[in-house]
Amino acid sequence: GAVLSFSCRDSCQAWCQIINVSESRSPLLTSMEGTGNETHWSISMPSGSKYHLYIGLALAIGSSIFIGSSFILKKKGLLKLADRGVTRAGQGGYSYLKEWLWWAGLLS
Repeated sequence: GAVLSFSCRDSCQAWCQIINVSESRSPLLTSMEGTGNETHWSISMPSGSKYHLYIGLALAIGSSIFIGSSFILKKKGLLKLADRGVTRAGQGGYSYLKEWLWWAGLLS
């Protein structure tokens, strides 16, 4: 396959190797110019790509919040049991299964 060079706006350069070439052109590629071994591509992003960025960012932040709160709830449940002096899960105890705070963390 061919090796293509891409120049970015911030003066970095990327290389791409084309392995399988089909006849159809991508709708993202708007122009191609070049001779010999170097080819320069112009890429236009769809108008909804900024919207998708914000959706992805919101999902990433939301999932981090849910995972973090789940961990905190489970940890608080285990610490509550440790204050009572029951056998810890690492030592063979199963009393955490009766703790509602641990279940809240697990199900969240």
